[in-house]
Amino acid sequence: MIKTIELKNSELEYRLTGEGQSETILFLHGLGANLSQFQHQHQYFDKDYQVISVNLRGHGRSRVLRRPNPAAFELSKMALDVIELLEVLGINQVNFVGNSMGGNVGYEILKLKPSLFSSFTTFGTTAQLSTSEITFKIMKYTYIILNTKTIGNLAKAAGQTDTSREKIKEMMSHVNRPILLSILPNIANFNYLDVIKTSSVPSILIKGEFDKDINKALESTIVEFEHRGNFKIVEIENVGHFANLDNPDKFNWVLAEFIDKKSKTMARLTPSAH
Repeated sequence: MIKTIELKNSELEYRLTGEGQSETILFLHGLGANLSQFQHQHQYFDKDYQVISVNLRGHGRSRVLRRPNPAAFELSKMALDVIELLEVLGINQVNFVGNSMGGNVGYEILKLKPSLFSSFTTFGTTAQLSTSEITFKIMKYTYIILNTKTIGNLAKAAGQTDTSREKIKEMMSHVNRPILLSILPNIANFNYLDVIKTSSVPSILIKGEFDKDINKALESTIVEFEHRGNFKIVEIENVGHFANLDNPDKFNWVLAEFIDKKSKTMARLTPSAH
């Protein structure tokens, strides 16, 4: 069941399952997607974990309460929404999982409130990206001239199976084009390498074999994480930008193994109360 909550500056939709479990997994989607992307993860993980997925502002029925403007869709504003939501729900720590722009929002949260994370997972996300002015103009013009149905049909090419392609098409066919255009500049150029340097949270980067554009931009992210330590990279074959949709079973197994090992390690390191 999807719930709606009014916060200080926004109204957010979220889904919470497995309530009462001791650990929480938080899933954040990318640009144009929505929380329905993580249906398989709710079903798989909520027997052992509290699982929450969120529609970021401007996606689904999540909205800005005041008159929207481009500044309202900065990634830091989305991060503050998520922080406030977790505070209201009484969730003090999460195993974070972010796809694409959702991963960028995760870096913003990591910068603003690192204590929220017990682990940090991204897929389809890089910590540093520089998009040329020409490439950005082409991207922007494409979103301006195409209708949402066409955007959905083009976006589905990112999927590697019939099921994932249809899901991507469904999500992207419902994008709010003005909001998408407001967000686009925020995900064209960014640098979170310093955030990685100052973080010690256990982290994993799930790399999709066919996520070509992101994979080309991952070198500096991997170098910074490896230099920092407490990090691993796992490549999943035959998946693309939406790894959890292309191969949910493999994705869930990789994520479950990582979180379980992290939890056992933390248990060993935590002094006994007796």
